[in-house]
Amino acid sequence: MRKVKVSELVLDFTLYPRGDVDSQHVHYLREAMKAGVELPPIIAERKSLRVVDGFHRHKAYVSEYGVGHEIEIVEKPYKNDGELFLDAARYNSAHGANLSRFDRVHCILRAEQLGITVEQIAAALSITADTAGQLRSGSVGQLRGNKSSGGAPLSIPLKRTISHMAGQTLTKAQEQANGKLGGMNAGFYVNQVCILIENGLLDAEDAKLFERLAHLRALLDGVLQTN
Repeated sequence: MRKVKVSELVLDFTLYPRGDVDSQHVHYLREAMKAGVELPPIIAERKSLRVVDGFHRHKAYVSEYGVGHEIEIVEKPYKNDGELFLDAARYNSAHGANLSRFDRVHCILRAEQLGITVEQIAAALSITADTAGQLRSGSVGQLRGNKSSGGAPLSIPLKRTISHMAGQTLTKAQEQANGKLGGMNAGFYVNQVCILIENGLLDAEDAKLFERLAHLRALLDGVLQTN
């Protein structure tokens, strides 16, 4: 164990097993700290102090106490980024906020880039290699390549909401929309709106809501006329 300032730790998102940091989970951790709960130590690479496990805890410490706050960490050595990433995937799949389907696909794609085998990443995620293969084939879209990729198409994990786009090439706007989706199938969201309207549960004083509903009506007119 070693004590360091939070500011000394490095968050390398290229080796983060999740699609993003969940602000709600960070909020829960802050509430836990206020209640006197001692959080598990953050695990970091010994040489670079890159966080291996504890991105949410790092964000919670910074939000609650500032970057100068001192915490105890566990340091571990790694031979390369692939070894570090596998360990990060193991930690994140074993505890804390569950890895979503999107997160698992993200891990599988990143593992490919790091030269990690399907069997290795599957074991780290506590799933079978067959399941990893199914996720890879059924939840991945393509984004047109750019200079950084040498013109080759980029594989991107898809939210369940647009899983029907697997294997297809997305526009940049569609790729950005994918990142904003909640992850449930489209019918779920339609049913939620229907339930609210059918049971008189909409907030009549929410002007922004009704602006979006009016926009939705215009969009539906266009969609339904073509189907």
